[in-house]
Amino acid sequence: MFLGVLFGVLGCALWGLIYIVPLWLPDYSPATIAMGRFAVYGACSLVLCWHYRRELSALKVSDWLKAFCLGFFGNAVYYIFLTQGIRWAGVPTSGMLMALIPLNVALLTNRPGARTSVVVPWRRLWLPLLMILLGLWIGNIDEFSEISSQTSSKEYWLGFFCSFTAMALWTWFPIRNSQWLIAHPKVSPVVWTCAQGGSIFPAAVLCFSAVNFDSWMNGASFFGPDPVVFICVMLIAGLACGWGGMALWNMMSARLPVALSGQMIVFETIFSVIYALIYKQQAPGWTLVVGIALLLSGVSLSLKVFQDASRPY
Repeated sequence: MFLGVLFGVLGCALWGLIYIVPLWLPDYSPATIAMGRFAVYGACSLVLCWHYRRELSALKVSDWLKAFCLGFFGNAVYYIFLTQGIRWAGVPTSGMLMALIPLNVALLTNRPGARTSVVVPWRRLWLPLLMILLGLWIGNIDEFSEISSQTSSKEYWLGFFCSFTAMALWTWFPIRNSQWLIAHPKVSPVVWTCAQGGSIFPAAVLCFSAVNFDSWMNGASFFGPDPVVFICVMLIAGLACGWGGMALWNMMSARLPVALSGQMIVFETIFSVIYALIYKQQAPGWTLVVGIALLLSGVSLSLKVFQDASRPY
């Protein structure tokens, strides 16, 4: 279980960078950023698919379809909605909605018959889940007040809808992804990562071309107004945040109960806040420190609950 948590934290450390990518590329649309990132992720996966061709040949058509759906909707489409939600409603609103993911995953999977490896009594889970939600709320109080006063009502609610959609997609993704990995213990998480990336590569390239077709017809550069920066950022986002983050998350998902793996997403929020403070060269306020402390305490307590439940007596 320790290795699973470690992989989850490392994966979220890489995924936390995706919140900074829109700040590096303010002149690019969320769809362009998302599809560019996953085109790179897919290209890397295709190269590795040749190395794992024997393992991949054992996958059924239904497995490849599941890999595509998880990769495209659970990652690429999710990231489009998340990025647009951040731009319209701000990081605090998006962060608080994403804070519901651990609770959603636990509610949907911590029950008999949910194809999860460990089920624990709810009386032992309510406190850590409450601490996680409270920590994310307190940690975003200051920024939430600021963004609420600066954003128009229509734009804010459109951003809220985008963030809510992103939350729904990422409630669905960790559940189905973890259930598939647990049900197929002979398939390496790295092989599953390659299957997801390789299957979405054509769709990512087509969507990237469709989104930017009008701009290209009007004489714009293939890689937008700042090609060098765009390519460099896409390589980081696609290789590190895309392939590396997903591989680590899959390695975690194969080792942890589904209800617990869903709670690991809070570390993405923690790292995104840390990276944002570094980017803005700001010191954290007391609310942020308290919020992160509650987050870490909640996840630690939840981890202990699942460890006790899985320990043989």
